[in-house]
Amino acid sequence: MRNNLCYLNVVLIGLTAACLCFWPNASLGQDPVKMYKVIVDPGHGGQDTGSKGPSGLLEKDVTLALAKKLVQALEETGEFRAELTRTDDQAVSLDDRAGMANHNHGDLFISLHLGTTFTPDPTGFSIYYWSPTTASPTATPSSNTLRPWDQEHEPYWEKSRMVASLMKEELLWSIPWASGGVIAADIYLLRRTRMPAVMLELGSLNHLEEAAQLQKPEFQEAVAKAVTQGIIKYRSLEDKGILIKPESSE
Repeated sequence: MRNNLCYLNVVLIGLTAACLCFWPNASLGQDPVKMYKVIVDPGHGGQDTGSKGPSGLLEKDVTLALAKKLVQALEETGEFRAELTRTDDQAVSLDDRAGMANHNHGDLFISLHLGTTFTPDPTGFSIYYWSPTTASPTATPSSNTLRPWDQEHEPYWEKSRMVASLMKEELLWSIPWASGGVIAADIYLLRRTRMPAVMLELGSLNHLEEAAQLQKPEFQEAVAKAVTQGIIKYRSLEDKGILIKPESSE
């Protein structure tokens, strides 16, 4: 019996030593690697349906499906943690969307929308970011004074522009539409965030060819992967302290 107990003790000591050797770095008192957090915002929801296609397809449904594909693509890289501002067909105010991103300490905010066209030409896509030049003047003696929430987002606007530019490059390789642009705009939701933030407006539901593409899961996956690649490139440059400024307006 005593021999058995001695043998058991030796085995337990050996297992403990092995665990200490191969346990993650946290066992050595090191902090775990912080995951880069991306907040993905599916536009509209609830009573706010967004645009509607001739077949009855709703913007709120397409943006949610696309957002879920994007979350999956981001997390499959193992480099990102992604969170949705809504996970089902519910109404979420703009302030709540921005507040959720800020409260959860997101590193990047992406809002997904669809466009509208009244011409037979494809709309392609647009990626919006906020910049100080787009801010409306406040009701103060100085027209150059930014509103308090603009001041919160102002430190991030150049990074937002860089994210938008890198996403544009990837999307142009991935979607069949002819054009895409990066646009500075005074968008309330973007300027309420305390992180780099962009809004991707993709295609149009009232354009028959684009609507047909937008509802295909394989197309949504291609877009999600392209956006993910743009984010990977952005993060790599950000980690190196590199800020890319476009030579001219996009």
